[in-house]
Amino acid sequence: MIIDADCHISSRRSGPGIGVDELLRQLDALGVERAVCWPMVSYTREMSGDNRAIYEGYKEHPDRIIPFGGVNPKLGLDGAKEELRRCIEEYGVKGIKLNGARDGYYVDDPQLSLPLIEIIAAAGLVLAFHCGANDFEATHPYRIAKISEMYPDLRLMIVHMGGSGMPSLHDAVIDLAGKYPNWYLVDSEADYRKILQAVQILGTHRLCYGSDTPFCPMRYEWALRHVIYTELDDVAKAQVFGDNAARLFGLA
Repeated sequence: MIIDADCHISSRRSGPGIGVDELLRQLDALGVERAVCWPMVSYTREMSGDNRAIYEGYKEHPDRIIPFGGVNPKLGLDGAKEELRRCIEEYGVKGIKLNGARDGYYVDDPQLSLPLIEIIAAAGLVLAFHCGANDFEATHPYRIAKISEMYPDLRLMIVHMGGSGMPSLHDAVIDLAGKYPNWYLVDSEADYRKILQAVQILGTHRLCYGSDTPFCPMRYEWALRHVIYTELDDVAKAQVFGDNAARLFGLA
């Protein structure tokens, strides 16, 4: 099973985002079977429309879309909790993505983030974090590690594996991932040398291919990853390109 573990869906008719139909067209062109989908987000940082669009796409294509929700506590914690519960109880999401860099909060903030993480952990969902130096403090890997200490059974996706922004946080992510076996590193935006370093240190069973569509052209990212992983054997390639994500979401 081939899975793209980093795709964004927009509910808006204008702007740079894409909807589920266009995403499926791009997946089909490459022979990719499924995609993890989370909100694209507008300039208002409001996500409910995108969450709904992902849900509608999932209802229509349950064998293609792996639905994630997104919430923004900076717009109000009570509203974020309400949207989170809607994602869990009505939309049946497989996980939630939090992006402290984009939305302006520390991912381990005891007032804004941890109340949401408690709900996510109790629901047994996967939690995805944007991780990179475009907000060095808010999404630093050591903050994510603190969350793993509090919730050791919580499964985490470390999106961009610290490679969003410069200087990168790849080394910190790889080092901490060695301590926390529930971290799955999504290779979108990551430096190819650090991807290979992660393979060498952690093994291929800890990495997931992601294109970051539509922020990056899917066909280019697909081609680049095949170059990066060219020396892996077929079993290892299958792990990175889908088997690991399938195992994470109970699809295997």
